Amino acid sequence: MSQVAFPVGGQAMAARRRAPAALPKNLKMELPDLESAVYMRLNMQGGAMGTLDAAILNGQRKTFRKLVEANEFWAFNDTIGMTETPLANVAAGQAVKLEIYNDTSFPHAMHLHGMHFCEIGQNGALGPLRDTLLMFGGETRTIGFIADNPGDWLFHCHMLSHAASGMMTWMRVT
Repeated sequence: MSQVAFPVGGQAMAARRRAPAALPKNLKMELPDLESAVYMRLNMQGGAMGTLDAAILNGQRKTFRKLVEANEFWAFNDTIGMTETPLANVAAGQAVKLEIYNDTSFPHAMHLHGMHFCEIGQNGALGPLRDTLLMFGGETRTIGFIADNPGDWLFHCHMLSHAASGMMTWMRVT
């Protein structure tokens, strides 16, 4: 069932228009050579069937049992939740390669705020521009992007219950 309709009648039905001109190429959406990119790695950990046996929560290392009691059981690089130090602190215009390993049994939709990235295939080919990457358990994938938007930017699992229980970090572009 249609929610809206735009009926066209009379002389307007007979008028034909040319296709609109293509938009100019958006150079900001292209990645340059990533050979000189800053390299980082993010390990996703946790969950009921994961290998996480302890992690840092609020500055203290806690056992998995204590993490579950606190309802915080997803981690990035052995740390749960937001930290005072960003995952990355890069200069505006800097190319970044981020290798992500999903060491959990669950899929995670990893979402970057403020910038777009391309997945870098094993052959070096770049995938389409996006801001979210679905990662299945046991996968390692690499993304590349230009840190072209100054500010502090959230990087988290877009399954919000995962983010709320620890699976989020941030990047700073200066």
